[in-house]
Amino acid sequence: MLRAIVFIVGAVALSSTALAHHSRAAYDLAKEVMLEGTVAELLWKNPHIFMTVETLGADGKPHRTEVEVTSVSEAAALGLPRDAVAPGSRVAVRAHPGRGGPTARAVGIVVTAADGTVYPLNTDARLAIRHTAVAASGLAGRWSPTIESFNGVMAVVRSAPTTEAARAEMARRFQTENAGLGICEPFPPPVLSIFPDLRTIEVDDTTVTMRFEGAVGVDMQRVVHLNQPHPPGVAPSLMGHSIGRFEGDTLVIDTVAFTPHHVGVLFMPSGPGKRLVERLTLKPDRLQLEYSFTVEDPDILTAPLSYTALWDHRPDLEPSGVPCDPDIARRPLQN
Repeated sequence: MLRAIVFIVGAVALSSTALAHHSRAAYDLAKEVMLEGTVAELLWKNPHIFMTVETLGADGKPHRTEVEVTSVSEAAALGLPRDAVAPGSRVAVRAHPGRGGPTARAVGIVVTAADGTVYPLNTDARLAIRHTAVAASGLAGRWSPTIESFNGVMAVVRSAPTTEAARAEMARRFQTENAGLGICEPFPPPVLSIFPDLRTIEVDDTTVTMRFEGAVGVDMQRVVHLNQPHPPGVAPSLMGHSIGRFEGDTLVIDTVAFTPHHVGVLFMPSGPGKRLVERLTLKPDRLQLEYSFTVEDPDILTAPLSYTALWDHRPDLEPSGVPCDPDIARRPLQN
């Protein structure tokens, strides 16, 4: 999706644009440019859409600039239609320029279409097109976190009660690695649960199944086993082992046995002692779910870390069906 994460843990600086699988070092996030012209090419791909805008330069000659956009699944949830940026469309794009000069790739913020409608190209825009509200009958259905909930998580990351060892490790990784989600790789909750794209919930008598694209075009699935304990000696896994129970209208999920992961604690590395407790409650108007979590990890956190988000009921959304393309994923790294 749109993002790239530059972490803040202690001295490490975090950009609110930063939630992605690659660094944004190639873009000058302190500057903005306007590209007014015609869409010459569109790559509707995951984990990033790319469009090329042809403009008329001061020299009177046409110039082309490639613009990085969000993922296909996030584009749908945020309300960016493919036909608004189809080849041949007249557009005005507000973007952060590349550091490589006027012809370098840029990262889009918003686009104004030919009819004057402004669409988000990225979560940086802090904008989502209003969708038709439809009441849900229960937890089962299609949902997407609000853009406000997604952007609000940054404050939680900035104030995370991390251990000294965790801060040192994050600083080391920031200096030596591209600290992000990886190239077309699945990733665990709670990171998985905050991106503003489609997630589908299915409920039966024994399980709750949650399916995600995770804003990168990788199909990921969590299974919550209802009304039973964690089995002894359960093998660690990326998604961990989840059990759940209903407390009135609230589904409470307890997950343990996670394998360590480099973004397992809300974009920070996680250890083998990570434990995640989540709660999902249908709001009285039945238009949203309240999703909250508390994560504990003695190797990373000195105290539990909690956050509450809202998920909109989105029966209008469909799985994108667009797989993650490793070459597209690496494209921003070649700016």
